[in-house]
Amino acid sequence: MKTQYIRRNLILILISVLAFSCTKFEDLADDPNKAVNVPPSMLLSEILTVLNNIGDEGAWEESQRDNQFWVISFDYYGNQDYNWGEAPYRYNTLSNVLAMEKEAQNLDSKNKYEALGKFFKAYFYDYMSKRVGNVPMSQAMQATTDTPITAPIYDEQEQIYKEILNLLEAANDQITVARAEVGTANIAGDFFFKGDLDKWQKIINAFHLRTLISLSKRNNDLNIASRFNTIISNPAKYPLLESIEDNMTRYFSDENGNNYELNPGNYGFNRNRNIMGATYLDLLKSNNDPRIYIVADPAPFYFNENDPKNLDAYIGANTGDEQGPMQVASDEGKFSYPNEARYYSSYEGEPYIQIGYAEQEFTIAEAINRGWVSGNAENHYTNGIKASMDFYGVSEADKNTFLTEANVIYKGNNTDGLSQILTQKYIAFFNNSGRESYFNYRRTGIPAFHIGPSNKNGNRIPLRWKYPQSEFQNNKENVTSALSSQYGGSDDINAEMWIIK
Repeated sequence: MKTQYIRRNLILILISVLAFSCTKFEDLADDPNKAVNVPPSMLLSEILTVLNNIGDEGAWEESQRDNQFWVISFDYYGNQDYNWGEAPYRYNTLSNVLAMEKEAQNLDSKNKYEALGKFFKAYFYDYMSKRVGNVPMSQAMQATTDTPITAPIYDEQEQIYKEILNLLEAANDQITVARAEVGTANIAGDFFFKGDLDKWQKIINAFHLRTLISLSKRNNDLNIASRFNTIISNPAKYPLLESIEDNMTRYFSDENGNNYELNPGNYGFNRNRNIMGATYLDLLKSNNDPRIYIVADPAPFYFNENDPKNLDAYIGANTGDEQGPMQVASDEGKFSYPNEARYYSSYEGEPYIQIGYAEQEFTIAEAINRGWVSGNAENHYTNGIKASMDFYGVSEADKNTFLTEANVIYKGNNTDGLSQILTQKYIAFFNNSGRESYFNYRRTGIPAFHIGPSNKNGNRIPLRWKYPQSEFQNNKENVTSALSSQYGGSDDINAEMWIIK
């Protein structure tokens, strides 16, 4: 993992291939002093760096505040509102994917790169579409072709997800071919799994399940239940994650640029402004969850050293509360902060799960609960809880005690059971997997998110982000048409996109 940032800026040498979907190009003369070919391994490393939750998608970043895992008390450093702006597009990264596939064409390992390329395309189109709705796909990244398209149309979200599912199916098929050709050899550039195709195939299929469950409201349109069942009923063809050892995980280090967000060097900067969120912390308290003692410290004002595990001393702040009063209460020691011993003792922090086993197990449990597939939902629900607790190092005794809690014992394949699955899935997502916990909330309404005076969005949690402003400059006709067909012409963050209707 220490090399993941080294290559990031080197990939800018990709000239024409790094075309934004709507950027206009002029004819350029070849520069003999610039590299024309880039090794696919270097391109793979750059793609993985983007996928690896950079920007506001990592641990203790803005995405996790939006997920209501923590709140920020100092208005100087941020706010609590949900008045969201534009979403980021990922066409530059998708151009790297195309370049990687092209550069690998003459290699014996081309099938590996092409299989991963299909997965990356599915991943980044899903990333964009679930944030805004319709996006360019069928005509995207064709500005430098023989018949250039510099203003691509916006494909309907239904068509986008049909293609995403096709890409994931094809990725699984092709990685099987690649495994037969090259085994699981170490291929440079893959800092996640060191070229282990077995692990990559499991990740592809786990992501396939994530995508299918995200489309639960469109089951009849896309035959989601049948697709889900095809994967679950054929483990030989569609291998899945078997434990947390298979997780797609980012590891931090003491190397400059790869430090965990909360670390000894940042203690004086952010210790007193990151407060545990009540939406998350109260769920742990309600079930006597042992994870609470691992992720949070008790509020000093309420802590009694003679009763160190008194849950009443664990107080989270509401995401919608005003920051002024919140800061006063924080200064008085009336809120819980992240566990100092866990998060501030080193620069490595804790691993960051991008796609994980616990999520997969809760997803399968939900599918069984919904009647999509046969199986024992309780077993998968329990597997998800245990996997999350294993991540935190919870003892076997504490795990077993927790699983006997009245509100934790699975209530069956009904509405109550579904609520349990989704609640535990939210808890397992804590500070991991970008905004997946928000997307699950948006789809299901579970758990209830807090809304208060700091919301600044008419007391609503947004349902989408706005289109990038650059689209209105470079592709105005098509982005305007997309808004008209989806949202009555308004780039409204509270409008419902197709996948959640």
